[in-house]
Amino acid sequence: MMRALDKLVRRWQLKAMEHIDTAALLKAGNRRVLERFQRVARDVPAYAAILNAHGVSAGGIRTLDDFTRLCPVIEKQDIFGAYPIDQLCVGGHLGSLAGVLTSSGQGGRFAFGLSTHRQARRAAKAIELALELSFGTDRYSTLLINALPMGVRFSCSTVTIAETSVREDMVCALVEQFAPHHQQTILVTDPLFCKRLLDQGRDRGLDWGRFKVHVVLGEETFGEAFRDYVVRGLGQDPDGWTAGSAISSMGVGELGLNLFFETTDTVRLRQRAHRQPEALRPAIGDWQGRVPPLLFVYDPLRIFVEVIEPDPSGFGALTISSLDPDSMLPLIRYRTGDRARLLDTATVARTLSDIGGVHLNVPRLPMIAVVGRASDHLPDGRPLLDIKDALYVRHDIADRLSGAFRIEHEDTGCCIHVQLSAGVENGGPEFASALDACLPKPNSGDRDRIKIWSHADFPFGQTLDYERKFNYLDAPRRP
Repeated sequence: MMRALDKLVRRWQLKAMEHIDTAALLKAGNRRVLERFQRVARDVPAYAAILNAHGVSAGGIRTLDDFTRLCPVIEKQDIFGAYPIDQLCVGGHLGSLAGVLTSSGQGGRFAFGLSTHRQARRAAKAIELALELSFGTDRYSTLLINALPMGVRFSCSTVTIAETSVREDMVCALVEQFAPHHQQTILVTDPLFCKRLLDQGRDRGLDWGRFKVHVVLGEETFGEAFRDYVVRGLGQDPDGWTAGSAISSMGVGELGLNLFFETTDTVRLRQRAHRQPEALRPAIGDWQGRVPPLLFVYDPLRIFVEVIEPDPSGFGALTISSLDPDSMLPLIRYRTGDRARLLDTATVARTLSDIGGVHLNVPRLPMIAVVGRASDHLPDGRPLLDIKDALYVRHDIADRLSGAFRIEHEDTGCCIHVQLSAGVENGGPEFASALDACLPKPNSGDRDRIKIWSHADFPFGQTLDYERKFNYLDAPRRP
C-alpha cells in the first residue's frame, strides 16, 4: 500500500514539473537563501566566527544584493581542519548522525558531508524520483549496480541495488547473472572505471547488448566522444535513445549527491553543441577548447547557485549555498573549485529557434554549464577535457588504451604519457602518430611529445587505484 502511494506521489511530482515556472522557482530560492543565511549565522559557531573575522553583521544582510556583496566566500581550507567538526554544526554539536560522506581528499585535506536520519529518508525519496524521471524505474524492473569508489552509498526502494565499489569482475558477474532477470540495468560509476568495465567485459566476452544498460557517470567530466564510446561499447543506441543511455550527475561530498544532473533534453542540447559549436555559443557561452561544457539542471529550492568572478563569457567560480533546513553542517557561499556559467533558458530557446532543424526541448528547471575544475588546464591553456575526450575520437584507438594518462610540461611543449590496456602491445610510432592526429595541438608553436607505455610499465600507477581520483596533470618532471 505504501509503495503504491509513493508511486502516486512521484507521478504527481513529475506531472507538476511539466508546469514549472522557472522565474518563480528562482525567486523562491532567493528568499530561502536569505532565511537560511540568518539561521546559520545564528546557530553555527564556526560560521559566526567567520562573519566576525570579515566584519560582517548578520543583521545587515537584508537583501540578496547584501548577501552577494558582503557575505564572505568560503573554501574547504577555510573550515575543514580550521575548526573542530562540532563547531561547523548547527548548535555546536554533532547530534544524531545517519551518515558521514568523505570527500576525495585530493588536495591533501578532507571535507565531510553529514546527514541526519530525516535527511537520509528524504534523499532516498529524491533518488527514487530522479530514477523514475530518467529511467522509468516505477515501470521497469531495474538492477542498479553502485560501482562508485570511496564508500559512496545511497538507498532506493524502487530498484535492486548491488554494491560493488571498484571491482570490475564483480560488476561483470552481476550483469551476467542478474541482468537477464531485470528489464534494465543502471551502472553508477566514474568515467575512468567505466573504461575498465568495458575492457573487462570485452575480455570476458560479455555481450552487453543483450540487455538494456544505462550508465550514470560522476566524479569527473567527460566529452561527447567518450559518451558515444561508452554507449556503443555497451551495445546501446547512442543517437536514437531507443536503448540504454549515459548521463552525468554531479555532486559535492560536503553538500550532497546529485546536486546537478543531465536530462535527455540537456544531453541532446550538448550533442548539438558538439556538432555545431559556433551555433550554440550564444546560448552556452564561449567555452574554451573543443569540448562543450556539461549541461545540467538543478533544484533552486535545494541549493542557491552563484558564479562569481566571471570572465567575459560568463564562466567563473561555482559557489553553492545549502538551502536544506535540516542540514546539520550547512555551508554558505561555498566555492567548489569548479568553473561554470549560469544559463538563461529563454536565451537557449531563442538560440535553438534561430538554428532550426531538429526540435529540442528546453528544460524548465534552471540550467548551468560546467567546464570542470578550475585547475584542469595545460600550461598553454588547453582544457584537460579536450585531451581526455580526444582519446575516444577513434574507437579502435580507445580500445587499446586504459584511459589513464599523465601530462608533463616541457620546454618546447608537453609530454603526454599514455597507458595501454593490460595485454595490449605497443603499436610503435604508427600508433603514436594516429593518436597524435586526434589530440588538440598546442596554442603556441610548440609540439607535444607522446610516449606510449605498456600497462605494466606506466610510471604513474601500474595498477590504477580507482578508489582515488586520478591525477592527469603536474607530475614531477622525469629525467
